[in-house]
Amino acid sequence: MSGDDSSKSLLKYVGRLSQLGGISNFVHADGRAKGTSTLRVRTAAGFEFWVVPDRGMDIYEASFLGQSLCWHAPQGLVHPAYYSNRDLEWLKTFSGGLLTTCGLTTVGRPSMDAGEQLGLHGVISNTPAEQVHWSETWEKGDCFFAIKGQVREASVHGANMLLERTVSSSLKSKGFAIEDIVTNQGVRDTPLMILYHFNFGYPLLTSNSKVYAPSKKAHSIDAFSAESVDQWAVFGEPMRNIAEKVYFHEMEKSTDGCISIVLVRDKDRADFGIKLIYDAASLTQFVQWKMTGENHFVLGLEPSNCSTLGRHTVREQGLLEMLQPGEKRRYYLELQVLDSAAKVSEAIGQ
Repeated sequence: MSGDDSSKSLLKYVGRLSQLGGISNFVHADGRAKGTSTLRVRTAAGFEFWVVPDRGMDIYEASFLGQSLCWHAPQGLVHPAYYSNRDLEWLKTFSGGLLTTCGLTTVGRPSMDAGEQLGLHGVISNTPAEQVHWSETWEKGDCFFAIKGQVREASVHGANMLLERTVSSSLKSKGFAIEDIVTNQGVRDTPLMILYHFNFGYPLLTSNSKVYAPSKKAHSIDAFSAESVDQWAVFGEPMRNIAEKVYFHEMEKSTDGCISIVLVRDKDRADFGIKLIYDAASLTQFVQWKMTGENHFVLGLEPSNCSTLGRHTVREQGLLEMLQPGEKRRYYLELQVLDSAAKVSEAIGQ
């Protein structure tokens, strides 16, 4: 059946594509999210996710068959108008959600670098996108969804960095792909730091969950994290007043240059999970945020081109990536739902 035939056949049964899935837009009407534009993507396979153009084209909600896959911060979705880049105040508008992008010119701890006072994790996730558009296109028996937008980090006499993001999925899909192109449109060499802060939570993340990753070695960010570095892949019950743990992983690449990370809901049953895939050529580092506190029960899986030690420290280590005027970088990631024991087993190589 051709793409046109498939479309015509399905439309015999429904009034319009939205009865089965597709892209719809809405604006939040209440609280600190008021005025935030959002694009809701639904697939016929039961997967749903929300792209938020006003929050740097990041992804807030993501669910499968009605159950959330991600963690929501206590403050919920927050309009970028409330954002402050001072010190740790990024945390006041950090909504969690499935994906928060960190960067583009700084990631990690606040620091003073090259005469510039830098706050936590940069500004890009609190920057509204421009030229946002979306499409639903029938081809080869499926309807393909694409959302595109541009997010710019710029200032007078400062950086001029453009992020062009495409988020794609389809009617039959149980996941999505992200392609980002970052271009230095300024006139001077500019630091490039980017980190994809994926945040997984209950009911996907449980006390019996397990992470499967091709980690050759995990380095701890501090002494508290080091106490249980050998337990980075497993979890327990949420605990009150526990601190976060952060690990920097050295990953083994596959033959195609990609790295795959699998999070399984229950390691004893292993019949449901997610798979995160990313291109290791440009995302050369991987950060794990393990926070198992009460109402902060969340796992951060974070492909990046840098650590989270702060731009000043990364520069001193000789590891700060610079983008020359006109130069580009491409980043590619995929997320897939694994909804059977067979799919989980295949993903973890058992």
